[in-house]
Amino acid sequence: MADDPKKKGRDRGLVSTQEHEVAYIMRKAKVTRQKALEAIREAGPSRDKVMAYLAQK
Repeated sequence: MADDPKKKGRDRGLVSTQEHEVAYIMRKAKVTRQKALEAIREAGPSRDKVMAYLAQK
């Protein structure tokens, strides 16, 4: 059950700075932890935007 019952859908499209999510970005994009955290900070919480940000660098 979601924390906010008004919020519908899954948050698979979002990413945060939690360790397991940073590790996923590191594996998927083959970047360092520092680069993954920078991408999340710069591109925002959207997983697609984070991956696009890393692809252009």
